[in-house]
Amino acid sequence: MARPLIVFGMGRSGTRMCANLLNNSRDVELQGEIGGPVGSKMMAWLYNVRVDKKAPDSERIYRLARAAFRDSTSSSCRIRNQARWFGHKTPRHERHFDRYEAIFDDPDRPAHYVYCLRNPFHVWRSYRAMPWNKFKTVRTFLDAWILSVRTYERMLEAAPGRVTLFNLDDMVRAPDRLEWIGPNLLAPLGISPDSFRRFVDDLENTNSASNKLGQKPSELPESDLIEIAADREAARMIRTYFPWMEEKLIAYEGQAPLHKRLFRFRAA
Repeated sequence: MARPLIVFGMGRSGTRMCANLLNNSRDVELQGEIGGPVGSKMMAWLYNVRVDKKAPDSERIYRLARAAFRDSTSSSCRIRNQARWFGHKTPRHERHFDRYEAIFDDPDRPAHYVYCLRNPFHVWRSYRAMPWNKFKTVRTFLDAWILSVRTYERMLEAAPGRVTLFNLDDMVRAPDRLEWIGPNLLAPLGISPDSFRRFVDDLENTNSASNKLGQKPSELPESDLIEIAADREAARMIRTYFPWMEEKLIAYEGQAPLHKRLFRFRAA
């Protein structure tokens, strides 16, 4: 009778680190990424079975979904039949939120979501360093980042009590990782560190840009930093979720072209 658990968020925002932490618990069966066309087709199929073909009971669709997550992952499949949570982690799958809600509609076993968040300066820096990056400009990236965070904010209203924020920057800043993940990640899921298989400090972020590239990514050009800071909605989100970046934000806002600063003032 495991409940669904879905980890998502903008790419390069800690979804792999979050999944590693959760999978450290024997209570969690979280599969790897099911992205691209495979992930979209899987979600469309599950939605069709549940909504259009009207699966006769929720237990059937939950079993189908768990099997689909296992079979569709691009990494090694995890089988933990006694786990209390099952699901997968896939960046940007928050766009399928409404489908997840329709598929997992048992009021006694609703889905729980973990949204991974990281400040846009560091996310863009990491994206730019990746050879597979498809964002051609900082503007196209920023539009995607803002849309992702807006989706998270909509989820908070639509699924109160079932959306957990994994703020990667917040965790990195914490003096003790276990003390941070306890109340911020484990408690909302009813997971105890006693179920962990390894020490938390032994878990590595295998998907970090430094591990992928063998070195830290290059710093962003100042024009990109200014472009991000000058965006009204991005600035609001930075102030909301990363208040310690206020000084940096103000500095780059002040360097924005006059017409952009005037637009921000009038819009406010």
